[in-house]
Amino acid sequence: MRGDKLITLIDGRDNLVEVELICAFEINEFDGKYIIYTKNERDRDGNAVIYAGKVIDRDNNQFLMSISDDKEWNRIKEIMREMAKYSLEVDNNDK
Repeated sequence: MRGDKLITLIDGRDNLVEVELICAFEINEFDGKYIIYTKNERDRDGNAVIYAGKVIDRDNNQFLMSISDDKEWNRIKEIMREMAKYSLEVDNNDK
């Protein structure tokens, strides 16, 4: 991990998992807070695997929940595409 911003998640089996936070944001339309993160894994094509989750505040704790609503998930994917496009534009401008 590059170590930009590491956070620790607790999985469903109470194991601590250290992940790299890519970004955190809110979507007012869904009244939600979200994070995008990576475990620095690669898929079979060599692409980085990234994850997204909805942050729920409950009893002075934060929980990461799966995104199950299709409209919500489509908006998250749109944000990820915008981030990837911006990243490519920045990389191309640096050359």
